[in-house]
Amino acid sequence: MFQFEFRDGSKKELDNFVETVLDKIKAKSGTRRKKMYAKGHGVNEPSNCFSISYGFTNFKYLTKTMFRKEVQGKSNLYETTLLTHHPELKTMFQQIVDLHCPEHFKVEQVQINKNWWSPPHRDNGNVGESWILGLGDYEGGETVVEYPDNHTEYDIKYKFIKFNGSKYTHWTKPFSGTRYSLVFYQSKEKK
Repeated sequence: MFQFEFRDGSKKELDNFVETVLDKIKAKSGTRRKKMYAKGHGVNEPSNCFSISYGFTNFKYLTKTMFRKEVQGKSNLYETTLLTHHPELKTMFQQIVDLHCPEHFKVEQVQINKNWWSPPHRDNGNVGESWILGLGDYEGGETVVEYPDNHTEYDIKYKFIKFNGSKYTHWTKPFSGTRYSLVFYQSKEKK
């Protein structure tokens, strides 16, 4: 169980959250994310990175004999393993939004990326606009969004940026150091 409480909304506090919580998450990217990385970069995903979902998924099965917990009141949505094992993270993510995001919203889904160099893509499972925040000790790693008239580079380190990842192609520029990005979004429900 992770324990962390945000009190003052400082950058130092966000750095402490990285060390206390995010650096302790042991995870591997799912098959679809690994394939996306390999296709986008022509190499396999490095061992020191991951891209995992916190919240819900449309995939019921973990294995042939293990199933995810169904989400009450949601059609064909199931808890991700990280949510099932660490429900306390939801409170922490909500505190980050409440203290740092210029727009208040209820946290439902978070894509947690560690050192994940995102290739150009659009998000399949998202609805509407997402908020992204960069954390960690890194340089570079801007998020690029391809709008119809231009490409916009956003420095997301300690800053929430809003964009529609299901509508616009986006990617991560190269970076050095340890980079986390937290993407807050809404899921599509399968009917």
